Amino acid sequence: MKTSHLGLLPLAAMLFAPVAAHAMPVSTLTGERPLVIAHRGASGYLPEESVQSYQLAIRMGADYIEGDVYLTADNKAVMLHDGTLNATTNVVAFAATHPEIAALRSSNGTYDVRKFTLAQLEKLSVTCRNANGYCTDKTYFNPAVSYSFTSYDAFLDLAYNHFLETGVAIGVFPEAKQTGLEVAEAILAGLTNAKYNGYFTTAGRALTQSFNAAQVEYLNTNSSIPVSYLGVCPNTAAGAAAVAAIADGIGPSAGLLSAACVKAAHDAGMTVTPYTFLNNPASYEAAYNLGVDGVFTNYPDIAVTVRDQVFGPATPVPEPHSLALLGLGLAGIVGLKKRKQA
Repeated sequence: MKTSHLGLLPLAAMLFAPVAAHAMPVSTLTGERPLVIAHRGASGYLPEESVQSYQLAIRMGADYIEGDVYLTADNKAVMLHDGTLNATTNVVAFAATHPEIAALRSSNGTYDVRKFTLAQLEKLSVTCRNANGYCTDKTYFNPAVSYSFTSYDAFLDLAYNHFLETGVAIGVFPEAKQTGLEVAEAILAGLTNAKYNGYFTTAGRALTQSFNAAQVEYLNTNSSIPVSYLGVCPNTAAGAAAVAAIADGIGPSAGLLSAACVKAAHDAGMTVTPYTFLNNPASYEAAYNLGVDGVFTNYPDIAVTVRDQVFGPATPVPEPHSLALLGLGLAGIVGLKKRKQA
């Protein structure tokens, strides 16, 4: 039977029949198994980008936790997809009894994250977005829990502390969601913070991303951490080469994904990590068979289960290792990046 939000069993294995045997899928860029990237955490089950959503994603076996970065009024980086708080927090109800929060309301009724300090945001609870694929499955959801807002520091701490406690490395994949280069600077500052002792600058521990070409170019120029250009899927060698001039990978929508795009990107030395996969096992199988290097998923357990069915279970690696269980293939990608910048 399904577990409560406090426990974890391979839920995905009970959601669908085993994937039928097929010929081996097209190889990823490095020949490694594709990555499972938890999109805003395990957001199919718990409020997106909450601390608990990220914790559940890690327990479900995600290789990377992913999220969107905005800056607050006091210039602190926080994990939030929207520039406003209405759809994913209890800000409207909270403001009704807190005049200082109500005073931050815009004329159109929205609450802009950039008007809030981090301390004010941390008084709010994160709630479920009213959209398919977000908290759609209530297996782990507990209405009595106040789901916690995640600062960017807390997001990085989750991955780093998990490694310290278990020896298993979890990667992070922050996205510059807010416009401008200031948020890109904040992302890199966090990843290179001395308190992490080089954890996120070790191959396979961090990736960055943006839909904005200027931010992609900034992240590429100012760091050896691989960067992905979102929303593009070039089908020709020339198109892929143009993207590869500023990026190490592409993150197309699942609707843009094609065999031609994957081949063109791989031929140009770029990874392909499409978004966003929900609770349809067949969609994961199709993407894996195209040779994608990872998938953004709101349901990490389903992504892991289908990956094991397509590729077979992962071969255990003794811990601790300098690269731990994660990112062995991405070490090669970092090498490609360094050669490209040389």
